[in-house]
Amino acid sequence: MFAYTISAHILLVSLSMGLAITVTIAEFLALRKKDKYYDTLAYKLSKALVIFFAVGTASGTVMAMELFLFWPTFMRLVGEVSMGPFYVEVFSFLLEAIALPMYVYFWKDFKNRWEHWGLSLAVTIGTYLSAFTVTEINAWMNTPNGFNISEYLASGGKVITGVNPFQPFLTVSTAAEELHMSGAVYYAGIAMIFGYLVYKYMKTTNASEKMIYRRGINITAVFMILDIIYLGITGSNELSTLLVIEPIKYAALEQDLVPTTYGAPEHIFGILINHHPAYYVNLPLAQSLLAYPFTFGHGYIPGLINLTTYHGVTDYAVWPPSFVHDALDLMVGFGVLMGFFWLYVVVQYFRKKDPLSQKHTLIGGLVVAVMGVFTMEDGWYTAEVGRVPFIIKSPTPGGILVNGHMYYGVMTIAQAASTSPIVFPLGIAIIAFYIIIFPITFYYAAKVMKLSNVEEDLKLGEEDIIKEEERKNKGSTGTKAGMR
Repeated sequence: MFAYTISAHILLVSLSMGLAITVTIAEFLALRKKDKYYDTLAYKLSKALVIFFAVGTASGTVMAMELFLFWPTFMRLVGEVSMGPFYVEVFSFLLEAIALPMYVYFWKDFKNRWEHWGLSLAVTIGTYLSAFTVTEINAWMNTPNGFNISEYLASGGKVITGVNPFQPFLTVSTAAEELHMSGAVYYAGIAMIFGYLVYKYMKTTNASEKMIYRRGINITAVFMILDIIYLGITGSNELSTLLVIEPIKYAALEQDLVPTTYGAPEHIFGILINHHPAYYVNLPLAQSLLAYPFTFGHGYIPGLINLTTYHGVTDYAVWPPSFVHDALDLMVGFGVLMGFFWLYVVVQYFRKKDPLSQKHTLIGGLVVAVMGVFTMEDGWYTAEVGRVPFIIKSPTPGGILVNGHMYYGVMTIAQAASTSPIVFPLGIAIIAFYIIIFPITFYYAAKVMKLSNVEEDLKLGEEDIIKEEERKNKGSTGTKAGMR
């Protein structure tokens, strides 16, 4: 139930982040290039941003309720140790909530359009920081700190001491996770906007509308091209980080059962049967070479069996579900396919061939848009299910030894979860809420983004550009800039 909620909520978050930065870029280009098409694009997208912000706020409230409803033990520990990032998230939300209405509803009232554009930056920063601080909590769940973990485990989870509320802001996994998260969420959000613009570009026959959609496609396409390169780098960095600080998770993702120091193969897909891999495609040496490119594959690759074996007994119950390996391969595979698509687009551009004049490229763009959203969701499942059966992992690689007992995590999902019978009907009600609200949200967002009267929209955009030019020309007279 909670996975369903987050899967839905993260779509709203990524789309809000994507809309915010697209609006910022579009208005910036409108003012710099004195282009009414960019101005109209920014105005229309900002209206959709209001809708997704409103529904996202409601969705976030529902998710906050679920945290306390579904995970009371977990939230007790978070409340005493790691609540700081949530407080910052609230202030980020306030920044966005204040700046967005002023940006949208006072669009025509700013004498200085650059000050108006500054509000879009505040919205962009607010949306990003909200996701950034929530990811800090997720990183803390992977590598916890900020309290005496040994004493907490020894007491059976009853004693919380040595609390430092500032440490959870930065754990050993925070940097790698934040870097990759930023790119993944932005890519998915921009992909949804890109797909919508491509679809509208293919459908319309109005030349002015095509000019507006073309500019939006250019912004989103350039962003996605740069972002797919960034994701390849940060994704590789995150796997390398897992190799060191979360070896059990790494071994599960890569389907490594025994450790090696050289020549570890890459298993493409496959399943575990009686704790042995089967039905996979084997690429010899590939994993070692990818993990240790500078030493030509020479380096330690951990294995699940040795990491979860204590006193000669292997605890298979602490192995993450084997399908996380397939989820990782699917994510990487789709990432590679999207990379090849964007490489093709870039080659066509430098060959002086307009990609938007080719129907197969436009259809490919629609496929890539869907693929981008799916890959982000798949990546989230890979990361979160890779922590199962724990909701909070061990703070040290391979587990922590306390009073002669090896703990592979601080808190299991079973320990964190509620046993109240009211959870099930409320969870079903929440799922029904999302099933109803999602199509309605996207329907009305598409309605407000529709260019109802394109010539009128462009006329208003042209007026914006003219007013800004008049203000600049009068600047030498000492006229005070601000709202009219």
